[in-house]
Amino acid sequence: MAQDAELEWELNNFAHRRKAYEYLRSMKNIFCVYSSSVCKLYSNYQLEFHGEDSEASIEVMPDQNAWHDTFSFVSAKAVRPSGIFMFPGEMFGKSGFYVRLPLKGGKGKTLPLNEAFDQVLSKQDNFLPLIKKGDLREFQSKSPYIHLHWLDLDKLDELSTFQRLDIVNTIATRFHDMVKTEVS
Repeated sequence: MAQDAELEWELNNFAHRRKAYEYLRSMKNIFCVYSSSVCKLYSNYQLEFHGEDSEASIEVMPDQNAWHDTFSFVSAKAVRPSGIFMFPGEMFGKSGFYVRLPLKGGKGKTLPLNEAFDQVLSKQDNFLPLIKKGDLREFQSKSPYIHLHWLDLDKLDELSTFQRLDIVNTIATRFHDMVKTEVS
């Protein structure tokens, strides 16, 4: 089991635990995982599913040999909820990923990932999505989805310009690669 409780994601409230694990696993090379208890951002990790019963969980296991893929001193104040949700396309009878973008008045707009990126996300400077414990959720006991957090570079006071650029390059490259794959 994980020594860092924020790397142990309980699935007690999920009706489809294995499906939630598979969905998260499909994104493992896309999103970095953040842990506020140790102020680290992990870009290289494995996921392990534990149990099928009411005590089921997913353990995020950072690669201890890939120290260069772990970013330390990432303050919790720099990690902010985005209000953006990512759903599997199968929820809409389609393939790929769909994104629900927040709109004023509490409403939202759901678009295929590539359209959402073209219309909104690419226009936001430094949209750096990441996930953390609590972001994996289940829609009406039917389908998993992810809430995305974003990294606010202006709040990374403890990091040098080089460290910030390294984080930006890692997150942006992974996310942009996913969008490109969706278009192909």
